[in-house]
Amino acid sequence: MQKFRDAGMSPTAHQLTNEERKTIAAAFATLPPLHQRVLKQHLKSISFLDNMPNTALTSPVTTVEGINLYHITFRAGILHQTISEWVTEKERTCFARGDSTITVSVEAGMLSALTYIALHEGTHVVDGSLHLIATDTIAGQSAPNTFTKSFAQGIWKNINTPEWPVTDSMVLKSRFRAGGRRFLTTEAAKVYTALSQTPFVSQYSTASWHEDLAEILTVYHLTHVLKQPFRLVVSQNGKPVFSYDPMSSASVKKRSEILKRFYTQ
Repeated sequence: MQKFRDAGMSPTAHQLTNEERKTIAAAFATLPPLHQRVLKQHLKSISFLDNMPNTALTSPVTTVEGINLYHITFRAGILHQTISEWVTEKERTCFARGDSTITVSVEAGMLSALTYIALHEGTHVVDGSLHLIATDTIAGQSAPNTFTKSFAQGIWKNINTPEWPVTDSMVLKSRFRAGGRRFLTTEAAKVYTALSQTPFVSQYSTASWHEDLAEILTVYHLTHVLKQPFRLVVSQNGKPVFSYDPMSSASVKKRSEILKRFYTQ
């Protein structure tokens, strides 16, 4: 909270209602088996803030007997949004105001937005706790561990440098990349056409290989386990003119095999 205040913001602790507590319990109950086990050991606490500028923040807080512990702070407003509402809100930040007749939305079901966000942030805790994506230092040289090698092969050179062939794609020019920009709404269909030619499920996936893991696992779990939709839609004058389902992409499907790690009993 102090960091936010130092940046000129004024977050306050949110007092949870009984209904909100039920929403939180339901969201965490949907997490994959590996998340359930790791979070019981490594997630020290969670909290909710009002007037928080971003959606969530996962932070390492301490180490107890050699075990790294994490805290996740959530913006309280997400407790009253559906996944479709929240993901649409986030996706629209990728576009500057342009042609007002063109809109971008995401059809992702009516579950609580916290379900998606707990999946995403929980994956960061699992990733950090188990060092899933990391490099091993051998004789002064860094080499990817087994999971990293399988996950990143042909896609990432390192934490934020893509390796896949279409390196001049519009997707790598989004606001989530260094030097990126907000696209015009008139470019939306081109952006998602470009995304369909990549192994990424979202624009945010391109931020780093850690975000890539969190995004693909979240969308996979949402669609394959929770049986919810995940479809990017561009509309003009209220009528859909383009849509894309990332999980239908062959290059995305190929990456699903490694996600089985999260479902072992």
